[in-house]
Amino acid sequence: MRRCAFVGAGRWAVALALRLRERGINVALYDNSEPGVSRLLETRLHPDLPPECRIPEEVLISLDPAPVLAEADTVVLAVPSAALAQAATGLRELIRKSATVVSVTKGIDPDTLDRLSVVLRRVLGRGDVVVLAGPGIPFDFAAGDPTSLVAASEDGAAAARVRDDFTGGNLRVYSLADVAGVELGAAFKNVIAIAAGVADGLGLGINAKAALLTRGLAELTRLGLALNCNPLTFSGLSGMGDLIVTAFSARSRNHALGLLIGRGATLESALDSLTGVAEGAATCRPGRRLAAKSSVEMPITEEVHRMLYENSRPEESLARLLRRRPKDEVWR
Repeated sequence: MRRCAFVGAGRWAVALALRLRERGINVALYDNSEPGVSRLLETRLHPDLPPECRIPEEVLISLDPAPVLAEADTVVLAVPSAALAQAATGLRELIRKSATVVSVTKGIDPDTLDRLSVVLRRVLGRGDVVVLAGPGIPFDFAAGDPTSLVAASEDGAAAARVRDDFTGGNLRVYSLADVAGVELGAAFKNVIAIAAGVADGLGLGINAKAALLTRGLAELTRLGLALNCNPLTFSGLSGMGDLIVTAFSARSRNHALGLLIGRGATLESALDSLTGVAEGAATCRPGRRLAAKSSVEMPITEEVHRMLYENSRPEESLARLLRRRPKDEVWR
């Protein structure tokens, strides 16, 4: 990798770009938000990263995608899930055919219920899209905390290339062929993390939170089995690993959203108070439909949907979960 272009200049994109640049890789950042780009150009700092993580003056940050994508042999898409298809459509003519395309966006397409790599493959007309996911809070990663991610693709050579190119410093990347499992874990752990935040907002203890996360992982695994994923993937970095960090970190937007809901906030006021996107709120709706389409029972996801979009009080959702019929502890 000689030049890596980032589409989206959020905290994760900036954190990854800074680490790659430290290893001598030429990085550039494109974003279509004029206020966001102006702030980065003025301060050379991202407000959600440590203050010592300054973006060097020679790093290109632009509202124009052409110079950012020019000569890039790796393109990282780091935009909110709701904007991914549109961004890819607008930029596909600027992405070199020889470039490796990497997605760090997490979610489910709200229209087609497709995984996001499927959307990208369709829009870009290529089969070598790589998904990069795992337990990575950008602030801690940028501060030097050792971090491990997984690169998954149906193209094994592309996944191995991203694994090898991105591994270095405090970042270690593994490769995996189960791209569907990686994407489902990365998307649904955000929904379960919202539930974990609600539990904390209600003042529940560690027993409740441990049960919630374990059963959340169980319902995610059920969905994965229905969609022909390897169940072991959900015990890995993009499943259990990402769930742990998203459900416990004070810098997790999804946990923060749940915490506010648990304390009685409305969805609108809770979202307004966040500094960025809590993808679990967007994933919950299509995720619930995907579960129904797959005939998979996902009670925690269902209750998160009820709390966010059906005005269910957190105490009511908790009571429904506790009243569910006793059963064996199995995935199916």
